[in-house]
Amino acid sequence: MSKKHPYKEIVLPNKLRVLLYPMDSVMSVYAVVYVRVGAIYEKQKERGISHFTEHMPFLGTKALPTPLSLSQAADEIGAKYNGITGRFKTEYLIKLPYTNIGKGVDFLYNFVFEPLNIGKDIEKEKNVILSEYNDFWHNPDKKFNHEFWRKRFKQKEHPYSYRALGIPRTIKAFEKNDILHWREQYYNPANMILSIAGNINEKQLIEKLKTTFGKEKAGTKRKEPKFGSNDYSNFSVFLQNEPRPQIRFFVTFPAFGYKQVSRQKELQLELLKDILGGSPSSRLYHRLRRKERFVYSAGCNMNIYPWMGAFYVWGSVPAEKLLPTMKSTKQEIDKVLKTGVTEKEINLSRKYMAAARLMHFDSPESVAYYFANQVFDEDKIWFPERYIKEAEKVTKEELNNLAKKIFDYSKVNISLLGNVPDKTLKAVEEIFKV
Repeated sequence: MSKKHPYKEIVLPNKLRVLLYPMDSVMSVYAVVYVRVGAIYEKQKERGISHFTEHMPFLGTKALPTPLSLSQAADEIGAKYNGITGRFKTEYLIKLPYTNIGKGVDFLYNFVFEPLNIGKDIEKEKNVILSEYNDFWHNPDKKFNHEFWRKRFKQKEHPYSYRALGIPRTIKAFEKNDILHWREQYYNPANMILSIAGNINEKQLIEKLKTTFGKEKAGTKRKEPKFGSNDYSNFSVFLQNEPRPQIRFFVTFPAFGYKQVSRQKELQLELLKDILGGSPSSRLYHRLRRKERFVYSAGCNMNIYPWMGAFYVWGSVPAEKLLPTMKSTKQEIDKVLKTGVTEKEINLSRKYMAAARLMHFDSPESVAYYFANQVFDEDKIWFPERYIKEAEKVTKEELNNLAKKIFDYSKVNISLLGNVPDKTLKAVEEIFKV
């Protein structure tokens, strides 16, 4: 299998990395700017400042000085735009018809580099962000998603578990100079990636970028903080008691960070994940859904961050089926540890992974993120064909050895959301204790 990809990376004189992928068969363009700043860069007194800073452009830019003028300008060119702040990065995105790409670049540039109302409406915006904070923390499922991940670390609050929303005390304290200083440190081309995919004219687009993003001063690229595997928590059982008959569960194991291992090792973990619970033919899905009919949905996933990660089993089950579901989950993990995976399972997981990689190229949005994520992680670009080729090299022995390293019951965390009696909770704990 071979395909000539039209991907190109261009580094502007101010060190902005521009990633381009023309797609002549579509009628739209998707552009996303990654800024290397997020929750893990913040000290305690700065919690939430990355997110607060991301809100500022929505109040108006130099070219479009009010929220209404922003929205009207976006409507005029048929654009959808947004900003998102996470643990590791802040992103600004725009999607629009290819006929308006020039105006779209102007809009995105103004949004990223020319927010107007910093200071003017900052006190009012605090109310908006506090409301967003309350929306999150008063949602039991969102709170549970945060808590199960926070339990993965020894510390009460590990930076990898920070929410980008921040905390009320700091949100209320931010002032104009705090936001301006934060932007000065992080909002510069050397600390950014711009990824664009869709129906584009490369020559015209580069000329437009030179007169917008390209005119900013380079600044400095930032490095994220480094953490160690000694931060992983030991065996624990956590219950968030809620008056609901359906029980959500996560069973998590420590993994590794992508800066700690080769990409081949990451690929091995992905294949192992698909075999155990990441695909329709996986062991857990077949047993829990198809055979025993305990659940409607269940599976496996993984979080791989720069210096730490986790492998987890998840699902939702009626309260009376919680114990048999936990027993079956433990038994399937034990089978992998004792007898390993099969060649047939490996081949199926290779094909499943290959299809997922190839289908990334269905839309400009997924393509833009496909390249932006690899460059942001400072990886060499792997096209789908490279992933498929590397997957063919993965051996049964490698997957079985990896399983023995990942499935460490002394460090397993079991997290439950729902109405679980103490007796049942104790029984769940006994299932996984070794």
